[in-house]
Amino acid sequence: MFLHAKHAATHYKTIILVADDTDVLIISLHLSRTIDSQLFIRRGTKVRVRMIDVGKLAAVLGSGVCSALPGLHAWSGCDTVSALASQGKIKALKLVQANDLYLQAFTDLGSSWNVPTDVFNSIQAFTCQLYARNTKIVGANSLRYHMFCAKKGQIESGQLPPCEDSLMQHTLRANYQAAIWRRSPENLPDVPAPSAGHGWELDDGGSLKIRWMAGLPAPDVVLNLISCTCRRTCRPSDCSCILNGLKCTVVCKLQGCSNMVQDDAIVAQDANDSDGDSDD
Repeated sequence: MFLHAKHAATHYKTIILVADDTDVLIISLHLSRTIDSQLFIRRGTKVRVRMIDVGKLAAVLGSGVCSALPGLHAWSGCDTVSALASQGKIKALKLVQANDLYLQAFTDLGSSWNVPTDVFNSIQAFTCQLYARNTKIVGANSLRYHMFCAKKGQIESGQLPPCEDSLMQHTLRANYQAAIWRRSPENLPDVPAPSAGHGWELDDGGSLKIRWMAGLPAPDVVLNLISCTCRRTCRPSDCSCILNGLKCTVVCKLQGCSNMVQDDAIVAQDANDSDGDSDD
């Protein structure tokens, strides 16, 4: 769409894009300075049409915010990147508008296919302020710990910021999407595979899936203490072990389920065999 709009700008003074997608509006605002024509977006239905003057809206927001919008929109949630629980776009936008460091971080997001350390550090500090507006903490893991302690453990996981590992994977996905948007006026841009270190991976069947974390969610000694209370069967919709991507262990209430750790299942089988021998 924007490749054609850029070409049309060499022949026409006014260009109208017909789209209801928010992504189109975000990219239009970002490219408003580079497309040398008056740009409008036509939205709505046949009986109720709305025309958005992209140039006027961009002037109100300012060039700095418009440059940061692709990164901010992708990071705060879009069709391809998940959103953080209970953290809306308006709240994120106001925080970016109030802080030049965050504004620069999201302006840089998507400029290259990699996320520089300084950009991620700024986004990590931004995330901390999303969850605790007046905090001086700039590390996601540290803020998670302090919020958990402040509530004495009585807090839902969705109320905590993502850990640093998960936040990096989330930022990698946002960077990948923003990089594609920033290159939308290019003819055949060189786009790497999303599974090549950009927050996604391939499953055993070759299908693309989200890489939520690069490491383990907790040390092995902690993971071994996690258990579920399933009674008849462990199902993905109910089992706390499966929901957290873990195998069931001997600590779980139900033994011998399909999600059981293989070694534990073997030990249980050996024990049963021994009992049978004793009865004979």
